[in-house]
Amino acid sequence: MEGEIRKVDTGNGKLTIRHGEIPNLQMGGMTMVFKATPEILARAREGEKIRFTADRVDGALTVTSLEEKR
Repeated sequence: MEGEIRKVDTGNGKLTIRHGEIPNLQMGGMTMVFKATPEILARAREGEKIRFTADRVDGALTVTSLEEKR
């Protein structure tokens, strides 16, 4: 999926991402908060256009991979 990082919250381990449809989660496009690992958070920059994958991990919507959109 593609999106844009709107907020990086390292203290709470979360990313706010504006994104298009996420078919595997049956979600339309919107802006929402996802959990993320410290490694992903360290690479994330507000305003950055990204490609990412997300899934439910232990019941929480979680970014499982992230890369800068080039």
